[in-house]
Amino acid sequence: MWFKNFTIIMSAFMILMCVIMLYFMLFTDLMKENMHGQKRMLFSLILGLYAAYRSYRLYIFLKKN
Repeated sequence: MWFKNFTIIMSAFMILMCVIMLYFMLFTDLMKENMHGQKRMLFSLILGLYAAYRSYRLYIFLKKN
């Protein structure tokens, strides 16, 4: 039982962190001196896709249980 709750909390935390980092990468100057142009957009795309993947996996986990 505790493992199920832990999985839900960790998944939700990872989704939240990815969305927050995605927001900062797209709308602020965070890490602008280290990542420029296409690298920055590619990293943002990967963060968005990972957050969507984790959201889908969490949805399937909650639906199954």
